[in-house]
Amino acid sequence: MNSAPLVSIVIPALNPRFFRAALQSALNQVYDNLEIIVCDDCRTDEIKAVFDELVPASSNLARYVRNPQRLGFQANLLKCLEESRGEYIKFLCDDDRLFPYFIANQAGVLDAYEDVSLVVGRRHLVDIDDYVLPPRLENVGLVPYDAVFKGEDMLAIFERTLRNYLGGFSAALMRRADVMEYLPSIAQSGQGFIALLDFALFICLLRRGNLVALHTIQNVERRHPDRFSGQPDVIQKAATEWGWLSEMLKARSGEQAPAQGWVRFLPLRKALEQPREWDEVGLYGIMASRQGVMHSRVGSKSETYAELYTEWLSCRQFTAPQRKLIEKRIGHWTWQPRIVPVVVDPFGDAEGLDITLRSIAEQDYAADSVVVLTNADVDDPQVLRFSLQPDWARQLNEVLPLLENADWVYLLRAGDRLTQPSLLVLAERVAQSEGLLCVYSDEGALVDGKSSEPIFKPDFNLDLMRAYPYVGRTLAFQRRNLLDTGGFDPVHGELAPHDFIWRLVESVGPQAVEHIAEVQVESTLTYAEWLSLPQVIEHSESVVSAHLSRIGREHVIHHDQLPLLNRIEYRHATSPLVSVIITTRDQLAALERCVESLLSNTTYPYFEVLIVDNASESADTRAWFAAMSELGSDKLRIYALTEPGSEASAQNLAARHANGDYLLMLSPHAVLHQADWLQGLLNHAQRPEVGIVGPRILTPQGNILYAGMVMGMDGLAGRPFINYPTGSSSYMQRLQLTQNWSAVSGNCLMVRKEVFDHAGGMEAATFTQGLQDLDLCMRVGRDGYLIVGTPDSSLVLAEPAAAERSETSRQALDKEQQSFFEKWLPKMARDPAYNPSLQLNEVQAFDLDPGLQMGWEPFCTRHLPSILGMLVNSSAVGHYRVSQPLLELMAAGRVVGRMSYESTTPVEIERQRPDVIVFQGRYSEPKIKDIVLAKNYSSAMRIFELDDYIIDVPERNEHRRSMPDNIAEMLRKGIGLCDRVVVSTQPLAQVLSSMHSDIRVVPNMLATHLWSSLKSQRRTSGKPRIGWGGGTSHRGDLELIVDVVRELADEVEWVFFGMCPDLLKPYIHEYHTAVSLQTYPAKLASLNLDLALAPLEFHIFNDCKSNLRLLEYGACGYPVICSDTEAYRGHLPATRVYTNSSEEWLQAIRMHLSDPNASYRMGDELRETVLRDFMLRGENLQYWANGWLPD
Repeated sequence: MNSAPLVSIVIPALNPRFFRAALQSALNQVYDNLEIIVCDDCRTDEIKAVFDELVPASSNLARYVRNPQRLGFQANLLKCLEESRGEYIKFLCDDDRLFPYFIANQAGVLDAYEDVSLVVGRRHLVDIDDYVLPPRLENVGLVPYDAVFKGEDMLAIFERTLRNYLGGFSAALMRRADVMEYLPSIAQSGQGFIALLDFALFICLLRRGNLVALHTIQNVERRHPDRFSGQPDVIQKAATEWGWLSEMLKARSGEQAPAQGWVRFLPLRKALEQPREWDEVGLYGIMASRQGVMHSRVGSKSETYAELYTEWLSCRQFTAPQRKLIEKRIGHWTWQPRIVPVVVDPFGDAEGLDITLRSIAEQDYAADSVVVLTNADVDDPQVLRFSLQPDWARQLNEVLPLLENADWVYLLRAGDRLTQPSLLVLAERVAQSEGLLCVYSDEGALVDGKSSEPIFKPDFNLDLMRAYPYVGRTLAFQRRNLLDTGGFDPVHGELAPHDFIWRLVESVGPQAVEHIAEVQVESTLTYAEWLSLPQVIEHSESVVSAHLSRIGREHVIHHDQLPLLNRIEYRHATSPLVSVIITTRDQLAALERCVESLLSNTTYPYFEVLIVDNASESADTRAWFAAMSELGSDKLRIYALTEPGSEASAQNLAARHANGDYLLMLSPHAVLHQADWLQGLLNHAQRPEVGIVGPRILTPQGNILYAGMVMGMDGLAGRPFINYPTGSSSYMQRLQLTQNWSAVSGNCLMVRKEVFDHAGGMEAATFTQGLQDLDLCMRVGRDGYLIVGTPDSSLVLAEPAAAERSETSRQALDKEQQSFFEKWLPKMARDPAYNPSLQLNEVQAFDLDPGLQMGWEPFCTRHLPSILGMLVNSSAVGHYRVSQPLLELMAAGRVVGRMSYESTTPVEIERQRPDVIVFQGRYSEPKIKDIVLAKNYSSAMRIFELDDYIIDVPERNEHRRSMPDNIAEMLRKGIGLCDRVVVSTQPLAQVLSSMHSDIRVVPNMLATHLWSSLKSQRRTSGKPRIGWGGGTSHRGDLELIVDVVRELADEVEWVFFGMCPDLLKPYIHEYHTAVSLQTYPAKLASLNLDLALAPLEFHIFNDCKSNLRLLEYGACGYPVICSDTEAYRGHLPATRVYTNSSEEWLQAIRMHLSDPNASYRMGDELRETVLRDFMLRGENLQYWANGWLPD
C-alpha cells in the first residue's frame, strides 16, 4: 500500500502554445502517488493532441477532461478541483513548468507539518523563449533557506505592503480540503477574484495555518504577451481586486504580529522541535532593502530578453561625468593610436553603408580617416573611396601602403554599427598594452534596426579557433606588422584575415591577439549568418590545415556535425605508455567496476594501472587488493598505505612509480564505455603545447557532468554545461568542440609526466581536501601550457552523493578554499575561457549577467581612485552617507566608483579592484564577513561608515528590535577590521574613540538637485500649519509632544508626514504616508508648514545623531523649534527647547505664533544658511575626499 499522500496536479488548460512543457514537467515528477488532470478549455484539439502524444492510453497517471463549452478561468479552476481526488493539490498553469522533485519536496512538508496550510517554492521567471529573467521582489525569496512563517504575521506584512511575494498557483501546494472550503466563495463567476485569485486564496489559507517557503528554485513561470495575467481586461480587474484584498486584510482578526513589520518564523530544520520557540525576522525591512537592490540592477523589470539586453547596452554608454574625463584619460596614454576603419561594401548596401559611416562619425574617439571599398557613390569628403574589386583581400593589400598615417586598421562591412565608445576602448587597449598586433571583440546583431543576439567570446582560444573562426570578422590589425609580414593571403578568401591571425600566432605567439570583452560592434550581417556563408564554410578547413602544415603538424580534419566545424585528428609518430592512477579507500564495488570497464573497454594497448590503497579498512577491500597484488602483473600494480593520507599525496606516490610518459588521474567511480577514449585524450596530450587534457564526463543517465570548468563560477570553479544532454545545442557550439579551459575535472585528467614533474606534482602540503587537481591545472596553465577539454573522449562517472563532512573537515576545506583564492584570484576573476559579461553560476552559465546599472568601466587602466560603496539600502541613510557623496565625487571628476547593495564575492571584488571600499552599517555577523572577505582578498583601503550610535538605541525606536544582542562586540569587531572610520558627528566620533585610532567626521549635506530649488508657501490655511516630517523610527521622539498636540488641536492644523504614532492620530489634521527618497524633498516642501518641529528624546543615541532634520526643514524655508540635544546645537538658527517639557514646547510654539513674521524671518535665515554651508557641492566635497581617500 502506498503511504505517500495522493497529490493532484491539475492543469486548467487554455493556451496550447506551452502546454507540452507544462504537461511533460508534471509527468516528470519524481513522486510515488500522483494524479494529473487536464481540464481542456481550448476550443481546438491541440491540447488533446499533445496529451495523447505524451500520455499512453494505458496510463493511470494522467486523465484528460474536455469541457463541453468554454468555462473561463474561474470555472475551469473549480472544474479541476472537482475532478481531483488528492489530499494535496497543485494548480499548474499551462504556460509554467515544474522541476522534477517539486511535488516530492512540497508534499513532504505538508505531510510533516500539520499546521502548514501553504507551501511555496521559489521560481524562475522566463520569457517567451525560456530565457531566465533577472530576479525581482516577486521571486527573490523571503529568507535564504527553507523556513516556516507564522501565517497571521504574513497577513500583517501583506496589509502593510500589498504585494505578492509568494508566487502564483504553480508555485504552491495546498491541502485540497482547505481549497474546497475557500475557492468556490472567492472565485464566483462575475463577482469573484480573477486577476488576483491565487493571492486571494493564499491569504485565505494563511488565516488558517502557516506558510512554508522553500528557498531553492522549484518551478518556472513564463512571462509572455498572451499570458492570462497580461490581458488588458485582467489588468483592469486587478486594480479593483487589490482594493478587495486590502479590505480583506484590514478586516481580519486574530493574533497580532510581534511588532509592525516583523514575522515569527523558524528555519524548517528546527520547526519540528518541541516546544516550538519562534524566532523573529523584520521581513518588511528586508523586502524594503531588497527593493533598493533590485532597482540597482539591470533588467529587474524586464519581461523579455530583448528588454533586458537593451537596458544592459544602455548602461554601457559613458555618463556625462565620464565624457568630461575622456580628454584627461587620453592625456595619460603614452601615445594616441591613429585608427582607420576600412569598410567593405560587397553588395552595394547604401543603407548599411550609411549606418556604418554614421556610427564612425559619432565615435567618442575620432577615426583618423575612413576607407570604403564600394561600387556605390559616397558623398562624404572625409571618406577615402576605392572601387571594390572582386578580391577584396588582395585589394586591401594594395590599399594598406597608401594609409601612411594609420597605426591600426579596423575591418568592417557595410551594415556594421560601432558602439559609440568603440574606437576609444580600442585605442586605449592598443596604447596601454604592449605587443598587440590583432584585436577582436564581442559583438551583436542589428535585426530590423534593433540590438539583439550578442556574442560573448572567450579570450584567444587556440583550440576553439582551430575548430572554427569564432573570433568573427570585425578585426583590427596593426598596419605596419600587416605590411611587414606580407598582408593577407587572398587564396583564403573570406578567411584571409583569420589566416593572418594564425601566422601571427605562429611567429609571435597567441599573446599578440587581444580580446576586448565589450560589444564593440553590431551588424546587420549577424555572427551566425556570417559563419553560415558558403565562402566561410569553404575556407574553414583549409585555413586551419595551412596553419597546421606550417608548424609541421600532421593531421586529418573531420566534420562530424556541421561542415563548418573542424575536428582535428593529429597524426602522432609514437604510441606512448599511459600510467592510469587510481586512488581509493574502501570503495570496492566502484573500484571493481572501474577496473573491469578499463581493462575490457580500452582498445589502446599501451597503458599500466597503478592503484593506491589509501589505508582501506574493509576486509573485502583488503582481500581484493591482496589478490590483485599476487597476480604479479606489470599492467596492474597496487601500492598500499598503512595510514590514510590525502588524495594528492597518494597521487604523487603513484606518479613517482609510474613508467608512463603520460599520467592519467582516474576516479574509482569512473566507468569506461568508449573503446577509443584513451586515443581521444592522447590525440591532444601528445601535442607539445598541451599540458593537460580532460574528457567529457557524463552522468549515468547520459547527461553532461563535466565538459571543462570555469574558474570563479559558483565559488572556486563551476561546470558550465552541467545536465545538458550530450547532443544538445550549446552556446557558440562550445559543448561539441575541443577547446582550451583554465581547468578540467580531476576525475579524469591526463597530464604529460614531464609537465607534472616540472610543476612539482600535486600540491599535497596545501591541498588535502580535493582541490589539488584545480591547482595543478592553474600551475600548468601558468607555465604556458594549454589545458584542453575535448569531446573526442568520454566516460561515465557513477559517483555517490557526497558524504556529510565533519566539522573538522569543513574547517579544513574552508581554509583550503581560502588558500586557493589567495593564490589564484586574479586568474579566477578573469577566466580567459569565459567572458565577464556572462553569469557566474552553473544553472545560468553562458547567460548574460545583467549586473549593476552604474559603474561600467571598459578600460584596462585607471587614472583616478576607484571607490566601491557597499550600502545598507537605497533610502535615506544609504543616500546621505554613501551613494550621493560618491555620485558627486564622480561627477566632479575626482573618483570613479560603483555601488553595491548586497554582499560580494572575492571574484566580484577582484574584477572591480577598487582602491577604497566603504562598508556601511556592517555590525552583524553576516555583514562583517563582507569586511573579512575584503581584508583577505583585496588590497583596497577599508572604510567603516556609521551615522548612529547603534550600541544604545532608545527603547521606543523600532530599529532596536533588529540590533543583535552582542551589538557592541560586533561593532568593535567590524570597526577593527577597517583602516578608517567615518562618522557623521563629533559626538559619535568621541563615543567610538576607543575602537579606532583614525575616526573622521564628515557631516551630512543635501543633494543640490533635490534640495536647492524647493518652494513652499506660508499662510495657506485659516489656522497655522505646524508639523513634522521624517522616517519611521521616531515614535519615542514624537510621543514627547502628545500633550502639546492635544492642547493645540483646535488652534492649529497638525500635519505629520512619514510617521504618526497612534497616540497623536486623534488630534491631527493631515497625515501623509512615506514616499520615495527622490520625491521626499518636494513632498516635504509641499506641506506648506508655517512651523516645523524637531523633537528628540534626551538620549546618547540622539546626541550622536546629525542635524539632518534641521537641514531638510531649512531647505524648505520652515522656521524650526527643536530639542536642545547635542545633535541640534550649533549655529543653525532655530528655537531650542531645553527641557522637552510640554510646557516649554507650548511656550516656544506660542512665541512663534505670536509673531509670525519674525518666525518666517528665522525660516529664511535657516534656508540661507543651509543653502550656503550644507549643500553637497564645490568645496564641501573635500570633506568626503578627506574621509574616503588615502592621505
